[in-house]
Amino acid sequence: MGPRLSVRAVFYNQDHILLCKHYDERGFWYITPGGGVEYGETLVDAFHRELMEEVGLQAHMGDVLCIRDLISNRYPTPYLPEHFHQLEIFVEGKSPIFVGKPSNLDPAQIGYEWVPLDELDNILFFPTELVAVFKKRNFSTIYQGHKL
Repeated sequence: MGPRLSVRAVFYNQDHILLCKHYDERGFWYITPGGGVEYGETLVDAFHRELMEEVGLQAHMGDVLCIRDLISNRYPTPYLPEHFHQLEIFVEGKSPIFVGKPSNLDPAQIGYEWVPLDELDNILFFPTELVAVFKKRNFSTIYQGHKL
């Protein structure tokens, strides 16, 4: 089986970033909104569906900010399935409009919030290896590869 394709939305509002908030035995943890592209869906379709499911948000999809590989065999963790490979495409989110409640939260997701950028070092944020990129909004390297 090949890599799973995922689209993830990056929204900034002044010095904050919009993140989905999760809770499990690790405590609170955060990721950008988004998820897997389903068969027959375009990236834009998946972008819109995932935002409605996780945030209750409509927005415009902007440019690709960066791409990264997530390969569980190279980054062993009990939170990812064995032999899991996901290609994540992070895209700019523009003109967000909150239109209702999220329609289909991910497992362990308890909501979403605007997190101050200077707090990214102090929370459990995934991908942890890209905290500096997100804080500085420095997406000069499009392909981030797979980092430990």
